[in-house]
Amino acid sequence: MMKRRELLKSAFGLTAGLVGASALSPLYANDSMEFRGPDVPDVEAVKVNSRCYYIPAMGPHPTPDNFGMFSNPGFIVTSEGVVVVDTGSSVQIGEMVLRQIKKVTDKPVIKVINTHYHGDHWLGNHAFVAANPNVEIYSHPTMPKVLKAGQDQFWFDFMQSQTNNKITGTVITPPDKPLNGGEEIKLGDTTLKIHHFGKVHTESDIAVEVVEEKTMYMGDMVMRRIANMEDGSFVGSIKALDTISKMPLDVFIPMHGKHEDVQLIKDGKEFMDTIYSRVTEYYDEGLSDFEMKPKIMAEPFMQNEASKWSGYESTIGKFIVVAIAEVERNMF
Repeated sequence: MMKRRELLKSAFGLTAGLVGASALSPLYANDSMEFRGPDVPDVEAVKVNSRCYYIPAMGPHPTPDNFGMFSNPGFIVTSEGVVVVDTGSSVQIGEMVLRQIKKVTDKPVIKVINTHYHGDHWLGNHAFVAANPNVEIYSHPTMPKVLKAGQDQFWFDFMQSQTNNKITGTVITPPDKPLNGGEEIKLGDTTLKIHHFGKVHTESDIAVEVVEEKTMYMGDMVMRRIANMEDGSFVGSIKALDTISKMPLDVFIPMHGKHEDVQLIKDGKEFMDTIYSRVTEYYDEGLSDFEMKPKIMAEPFMQNEASKWSGYESTIGKFIVVAIAEVERNMF
């Protein structure tokens, strides 16, 4: 396997052939000319409590204007060092995250945790390895397997296309240490509990609980945003969010949107439950997806709450189609 230093040295060869020169800016390093996308402007970290922070996304979807910064990298300051939860969509975003961490603390980043395999949560790993080749990068064991099967290049190419090549210079840097769920990590004054609830948003989802703060980083298992359920499970989401809603926690940090109390979890569960239960009912009645859609959109929760969420009008139909497929799978 290629060592991390060797991997980083190969950045130009991995990325330059995928983009047009018009989108690139020159970077001079080690007496050789390389090319990379532009730096991401600073976004100040939100302080949730004494240990927990996150850097809010610049938009709900990746665009050239927001540099692909559409999820919230988070970080936890412990007495032994900083733990980063998700690193963003590019090396440039990862570098910006590092700048914000330095404004908060002079402690080093000692661990990185990727909550799942969607590219806006891990492509920024490159920046942390470049800053410290020995940094530990963790994920659920299914994540590197999925990336190795082709999702690594898929997500790199997706972010390139959505940002007009502004992530150029980013080297695919997958996690290499496993977290199965159930682990308790003690870092001086801070205890982290790792949770895996099965297949929720993806099969690789992990949540990071900061015990002393009664706070949990949720990854994409819940959000007031309607984007992608093709890799997830409605039934798994409903079960997981029901379990989480009963945990003794005060604050939940989604990787899309603002931190909230337990109402975020309850609303996320009701959204998933409304779609899946109604799809099950209407499927039994023989309705098609386009016949189901207006009925589901007329549900009180959808009209009063979910209709306010980003992506509702454009994506609710896709959620219904995915729910139908899950209903059919669960029949056998």
